[in-house]
Amino acid sequence: MRMFLFYRSGFAWPGLVLLTLAFTAPAVTADTAPDVKTTTSERPASKPVRTRTLQPFRAEYRVSVSRVPTPIRAELVLEAGDTDGVYRMQMSVDSRLMQNTELSIFRWEDCQPYTQHYMHYFRGFRRERDHFMDFVWDSDTPRVINASTSNGEEELSEYDIEPGTVDELTMMLIAPCLMTDEQTEYSVTTAYGTRVREHHIQVVGHETLRTPLGEVETVRIEKRRDADSSRYTVFWLAPELDYMLVRGRHVESRGLYGELRLVDYEGPFSNASE
Repeated sequence: MRMFLFYRSGFAWPGLVLLTLAFTAPAVTADTAPDVKTTTSERPASKPVRTRTLQPFRAEYRVSVSRVPTPIRAELVLEAGDTDGVYRMQMSVDSRLMQNTELSIFRWEDCQPYTQHYMHYFRGFRRERDHFMDFVWDSDTPRVINASTSNGEEELSEYDIEPGTVDELTMMLIAPCLMTDEQTEYSVTTAYGTRVREHHIQVVGHETLRTPLGEVETVRIEKRRDADSSRYTVFWLAPELDYMLVRGRHVESRGLYGELRLVDYEGPFSNASE
């Protein structure tokens, strides 16, 4: 998920997803994170939703860098396609500083996204980057056909992928499908551009966050590119909002982090207290 302005150059997030988050201040923990009402690391993760049905939504986020607000906003949208079981998911940022769009068209089956087409478009900070990826599943060996452009340099590539490989935008959709009471750590393989990446994910607790929708219970998930990496991304997913991303934080170093916070949401909302 590199979400965050998860822009794929130095940061991740999303990034998804990310946008470029040049993030600052000591690495934030549950004790220092603002607007957190309760933290209960001992509580078990939610049970898996193996037959989960995706619900369309639109969410808007405000971006901050090391707790300093910025005028940048990000929008995440999930829409049902014209074909049954096919969806379109897009993360977009459009500001004076940068333009960043990630788009995934995928088939959803048995709580697993099967990407058909993935696109990432980035312009900003004197950098230009495009990726256009086709995922081919109707063969003995699944593969990706990729066309990339970076600062005017074009590159074509094709490589095999393992079953279950996802793109880095739809990666956020499968967390509730993998979590169980017994298993709170797992790995996800993604394909991005010219390479395959392994992400190590751990459920680290539950927190109640204050949002424009009121107080929302969330599952806190931590993602690292490498198991021992000092760079990591934290996601707060809300089960009552169909596991919507309520907050995301990418820590690049001890003094640099960026954050996405939900400021507007349109979609399914089931209040657990009702």
